[in-house]
Amino acid sequence: MKKIILSMLFACAALFTFNACIVSEKKLTEKVQESIVEAEKQEGNTLEITEFDLGEKTGKNYKGVLKGVLNGENVVYDVTVNDEGSDFDVDWELRK
Repeated sequence: MKKIILSMLFACAALFTFNACIVSEKKLTEKVQESIVEAEKQEGNTLEITEFDLGEKTGKNYKGVLKGVLNGENVVYDVTVNDEGSDFDVDWELRK
């Protein structure tokens, strides 16, 4: 009986941890998009994001792709995100 309860408790903890990662990646995705749009706005540009994939995580880093419309022209950016938990650094480069 103890093994069953212990197993169920472990399974619930694992499920909670998995869901927490998904939620944090979703929030990170939203914050990265907001940061890029705001930075472009400060440069006098208008960026409308049509598609963004945070990409695969390697350690604390993500490498993704952002597609959008910058000042009326379709663009694709390569995006690198360093996630430090409570803070993140994002770099993006326009593909040519």
